[in-house]
Amino acid sequence: MPQIKVFIVDDHKIFREGLKLLLSTIKRIHVIGEAPNGKAFLDLLTHQKPDIVFMDINMREMDGIEATEKALSIYPDLKIIALTTFEDEEYFNRMTDLGVRGYLLKNSLKEDFEKAINKVMEGNNYYSDELIVKISKKIARISKLNKKPDKELSFSDEEKKLLNYICKGLTNKQIADILHLSNRTVETHRARLLDKTQTKNSVALAVYAISNKLVNLEN
Repeated sequence: MPQIKVFIVDDHKIFREGLKLLLSTIKRIHVIGEAPNGKAFLDLLTHQKPDIVFMDINMREMDGIEATEKALSIYPDLKIIALTTFEDEEYFNRMTDLGVRGYLLKNSLKEDFEKAINKVMEGNNYYSDELIVKISKKIARISKLNKKPDKELSFSDEEKKLLNYICKGLTNKQIADILHLSNRTVETHRARLLDKTQTKNSVALAVYAISNKLVNLEN
């Protein structure tokens, strides 16, 4: 099987070295380059063709948000996984809206990095459970302070079951296989849930579901 070419963008050399060491223990992964900031990354991107880019968000010279926006405007199919030490909703939403394919905390385990790479290479998105739960709890706390919970929305058992699988990061095909439905049917149900909750993507939908206690990720 072909190797997966990875590029690392982070302004801390020690972290880059540590991540390269970690990735070297994962089969098929080959780190083809690294950059200390977004500007250097964009300069090298014209010469490198990575399959996946691990992008730090908070960098001194051109941060990850600007670098991601510029990179995807040139190479819209580029697969970028955001890396951060922050559980900040603003960063999360901005990077998600730009089109990153994944979002990981820097202290994630090897298994998380491997899972993220595999998911993204399969054409799916990956957002660490820990990150989504932390952001959801923050949103839930803010919601309690600023407004009453949404009582006008009700969800059927079938909808809650689908939300539970979405929150666990399952693909449409995996959900379809479990529920014995067609991919098209699952896509339709997912689209209806997005419309019903007024969320823009599956990540926002998962955050909504967890914040409103519609799912139980322990089951």
